Amino acid sequence: MSEIFKKLHNKKLSSRAKVIFVIEEILQGQSLSSLMDVLLESVDDADRGFAHQLLLGTLRQWWALTRINESLIEKMPTDQGLFVALNVGLYQLLYMNTPDYAVINDTVQAVKSLEKEYGAGLVNAILRKVAKANAKYAKKVSKNHSLPNWLAKQLKQDWADVYDVLGLALREPASIFIRINSQKCSVADYSALLTKQGIAHSVVELGASGAQSIRLDAPIKVAELPHFADGYITVQDLHAQLSAWLLMDDVPADAAVLDMCCAPGGKTTHLLEMFHMKQLVAIDNDAKRLQRVQQNLERLGLVDKSVQVITADGTAWQSSDVGIDGFDVIVLDAPCTATGVIRRHPDIALLRQEADVASTVALQAKILDNAWTNLKAGGVLLYVTCSLLKAENETQMLNFVNRHPDAKVLPLTLSLDNQFTQQIGHQCLPLNAGGGDGFYYAKLQKAVMPS
Repeated sequence: MSEIFKKLHNKKLSSRAKVIFVIEEILQGQSLSSLMDVLLESVDDADRGFAHQLLLGTLRQWWALTRINESLIEKMPTDQGLFVALNVGLYQLLYMNTPDYAVINDTVQAVKSLEKEYGAGLVNAILRKVAKANAKYAKKVSKNHSLPNWLAKQLKQDWADVYDVLGLALREPASIFIRINSQKCSVADYSALLTKQGIAHSVVELGASGAQSIRLDAPIKVAELPHFADGYITVQDLHAQLSAWLLMDDVPADAAVLDMCCAPGGKTTHLLEMFHMKQLVAIDNDAKRLQRVQQNLERLGLVDKSVQVITADGTAWQSSDVGIDGFDVIVLDAPCTATGVIRRHPDIALLRQEADVASTVALQAKILDNAWTNLKAGGVLLYVTCSLLKAENETQMLNFVNRHPDAKVLPLTLSLDNQFTQQIGHQCLPLNAGGGDGFYYAKLQKAVMPS
């Protein structure tokens, strides 16, 4: 990361060049979240908005832009960075109001500044060709989805009835939702505070137990929201906020609760805000991400002796490691392909491979089986993913229940737009711009088996 930081702070590189470089790094396996802040800190204030839009926009439309490029290039360049530069240039020509001459000239200069002079002619030729027939290519690029072929095929198989709408929706930005810390403020009072400060927002129904959330209707830095530092709010997707509400009847005051795969702590902190538990153990195998959990606990004023945050492997960890004879409730936010949050993290569509699905499903099954051994008889397990793929959701649950005769499926009461009842559980799909991301929920109870 130090080399990336050094490269991005090279003053000889334009904002376009830096965006091209960042996407190259993403294609090499770096995550957008690890690079975004570094990029924005490296550009001038006047260019920050442009760089932000150019990076996210190019990633969101990546596969649609790629198909245009593939149709125009006779021989694909061996340097991946040239292909990135072409997609960055195409995005500006077809989606932004940047003058054609500026796009072509500045993208060519960006290529040269990245020491790819050998590709300047190709970039110049392709961008000029598209600029001359802008309307034609704008129509082509706007059709259907912008997904890798394997994912598009799987989504069409899983969600045939809404496939076209889903494919288009995944190309759009996601809304920002905030969860109100009920220990410090009410939704109504925080909404009034936002109104008083002139911050555009909407109060939206969460779909469970009359719960509500707040959607921000205009861009604003989260840290600038009223009382953010004081722990009044947490940024969390609308559908991600359902976890605690779906457990309203399952967490008594003397409950021992396990939050598995807990980082970065959204569900951990929500449980603490809503319930008075005897003990909450939050585990994750990523020590670095667990630092975020601790920071969120401190900011929200939820640090308590009843909370333990532990670095542990979810496939093997046992409740006896902390002196507990099983948990009353387990929330398992399972590792997944994260296809439900592509709108928010568009790099996912570039990084995920078809083979990842099978390996992820196998890992989920191992964690589920281990979680079940840590659940008391009569206890409840809430299974959650931010995936759109049935293999990781409904099918995973069907297979689990077949393996575990003591697993009883519990009903979920939800009233949401774009909610689809499955054989087991519910799938929320991101079908509209103002709605939540793609999440799946299923609730199981461990039956008391006769001796």
